[in-house]
Amino acid sequence: MVLISPARINDLLTSLLDNDSGAGPHTALLITPQGQLLSHVTLSYDDEADEDADDEGQDADGEPNGEAGDLDAEDDAEEEPWLEGPERLRLLLGLASQWEEDESPRVECELGRLFLRPIPLPDAERVPETGMPVVRPPHVSSFVLVLNGTSSTPWTALAQKADTFVTDW
Repeated sequence: MVLISPARINDLLTSLLDNDSGAGPHTALLITPQGQLLSHVTLSYDDEADEDADDEGQDADGEPNGEAGDLDAEDDAEEEPWLEGPERLRLLLGLASQWEEDESPRVECELGRLFLRPIPLPDAERVPETGMPVVRPPHVSSFVLVLNGTSSTPWTALAQKADTFVTDW
């Protein structure tokens, strides 16, 4: 039997996140291969970044500035769409639950880069048959670590973070 500490899993997942948006993952999930969520953490971007973004493209009077406005339009086209909390989580879970271990662990999608790493679990002890019907929970032989970064996050950084999680697990 494997005992799981939710606090430890949360701490391990949190240690994988990187505040530098392009340097590492901004979201980490631990799921079953069937897509059942065990734990997840996401960096929350503070309001200061939103305020700075609102100020760009305006001159001192608060009027739109043509040059900066043109640059913002180009930047928006290059950025991944950002879905809020539950919608993003559902989409990540759906994408990750369709992944098979024999497929590439690297997935490019509209949410950026996903790196998926299976984490095998030790075999459960067999309970001797007693002749009585027993209800057993479904057997889970592994978990899947899902790391989500931007499209500029290096694959090597995501792979290193996954290796760190497996080592600390």
